[in-house]
Amino acid sequence: MNAKSNRFMGDERMKRYGARRMATSAMTVLLAAALAACGGSSGAGTDEAPAEPAPKKSNEPVTLKVATWVPKENEGFQAIPKAFTKKFPNVTVEWIFVQNGPGGVYNALTESIAANDPIDVFWHNNFPDTVTKDFAEDLTPWTSKDPEFKKYPFLPGHLETFQWKGKQYALSRGNDVFVVFYNKDLLAKYGLEAPKDNWTWEDLKAMAKKATNPAEKHYGISNHSSWFQFGATVLPYVNGHADNINMLNADMTKSVADQPKVLDDLAWMQDWIKKDGIMLNPRRSKEAGVAEAQGSTWTNGQSLFHLHVSPSIAGFKTSLKFAWDVAPMPAGSKTQASLAFNNPMFVSKASKHKEEAWEFVKFWAATAEGQKLLIDAGGTFPNTNDPDIVNHFKTNKLYEGLNTAALVYSSGKAKIDPTIVGLGGTLNAGLFVPWATVKGFAEEESPYDYFPPKVEKLNKDLQELAAKFK
Repeated sequence: MNAKSNRFMGDERMKRYGARRMATSAMTVLLAAALAACGGSSGAGTDEAPAEPAPKKSNEPVTLKVATWVPKENEGFQAIPKAFTKKFPNVTVEWIFVQNGPGGVYNALTESIAANDPIDVFWHNNFPDTVTKDFAEDLTPWTSKDPEFKKYPFLPGHLETFQWKGKQYALSRGNDVFVVFYNKDLLAKYGLEAPKDNWTWEDLKAMAKKATNPAEKHYGISNHSSWFQFGATVLPYVNGHADNINMLNADMTKSVADQPKVLDDLAWMQDWIKKDGIMLNPRRSKEAGVAEAQGSTWTNGQSLFHLHVSPSIAGFKTSLKFAWDVAPMPAGSKTQASLAFNNPMFVSKASKHKEEAWEFVKFWAATAEGQKLLIDAGGTFPNTNDPDIVNHFKTNKLYEGLNTAALVYSSGKAKIDPTIVGLGGTLNAGLFVPWATVKGFAEEESPYDYFPPKVEKLNKDLQELAAKFK
């Protein structure tokens, strides 16, 4: 991942959110199973018969339009369409970079349809919204009949995640897990030991305090809102104060962001900035004489810890000038969890080349060649326990010199972000993301002031949505 794409992953990718009402706890152990076991198969087909047969293949020249939020300059990802075209010489893949990330995908889809030149394949992070807006093609005619697809040994839950009312509407674009990156040079400078797999959030805070030295412009926590957006969302869950990530109840129909203990957890993290002095936001970065750009204290070697998603590994390998490694997201007082992204990849219902589009998403998500190339692109975890693919992950050059055991451990603690797989995810994100990125992080508004007045309306909206699509 080049520097441009790494910056994009650090900012645009955080603007994701969406998706489907369904239980996701089964997914917490799936990635670990892929890395720790080699054998067994869940099968790939669905039980429901297709409404109509899949379209027949054509050898006519086809240009397949694929919309993503990864720049075309990313050579790792470009290897996938190149390999696909080699397998299907009549198909040329036009890679469309949507600059506004997931938020701009719907606009790109609508504009392409209006121009009578529709996008064929696209990523999004809002599964049920995409389906209910009628953008997504039903893939069941292919998933139930395609012999190659049906042989692929998906881990349990990977297909079910993107099923709606018994039909398959998407496959997974990738399986990404958040990890804590740490600066080994600062670790040594301040006499600290590397984090253990089962370390806690209190351990992280204690280490961050020891590595904070304003005179040398060293701070324990990087100046990036990812801590609030992807760390604070997990904290109430691992402390046992919420039944789900993102301050949701177990079935994702109610926010508990107004509950006192949940608010205490959010305030505990905000105090890193307001009281502990171990983290800077843009205003405090400027006052401290540190670059204001988000994440600058990490990229410049000035912070001990940084929280980000696993595909960042590839960019950090080429851009960071100091020694670093990875650790799992810490445990709370009750349990431990690593936030995971498992974003959907759709075939557009408006596509004029649905057979070729299906072959592309199948090649990406359900072939050994496609999955190996995706792993090579950086940071994603296997969606299968196929020994060949699992070994490719474990021995990948990308992870040379890193604590791969910590990556395996993180995958075993993975819990998919409910705003990707829960109905009403966009509504919940609309409550939390503004606080995590601006109100709470940059402007330091107290969670006790921000959340309680807004939760009642959110819960009413969530209940109405649940009733509508029951």
